[in-house]
Amino acid sequence: MRKLNIGDYTVQQRIPDNMNPGHMIDIELNYPVKDSIMAVMFRRELQLSGAELVRQNMLAMKLETCKENEILLEDAEYDRIKSAFDKCTGFVRSDVELVRRINEAEVVEIK
Repeated sequence: MRKLNIGDYTVQQRIPDNMNPGHMIDIELNYPVKDSIMAVMFRRELQLSGAELVRQNMLAMKLETCKENEILLEDAEYDRIKSAFDKCTGFVRSDVELVRRINEAEVVEIK
């Protein structure tokens, strides 16, 4: 099994300062981890079949209903998420922590 941290985190961004044209300001934004994982799981570039779509949706519902900041995933569930992240492109700097969490999800033994 894998333990995945699905708690939101904060990202820093520089945006134009509307009150002071030509200058930038630093802001902090909440990064919604569960929503972001699910967005990757359903990307068109994965070309999911009908059966794969249903399995992805079952896993997405498990993520959505998790009230904790960490979730235990069966190996097959983790592999579905990892495969989606490996196949998708277009990530940006604010996604670094999310991708790290997926790639480095802790292996746990259940007794």
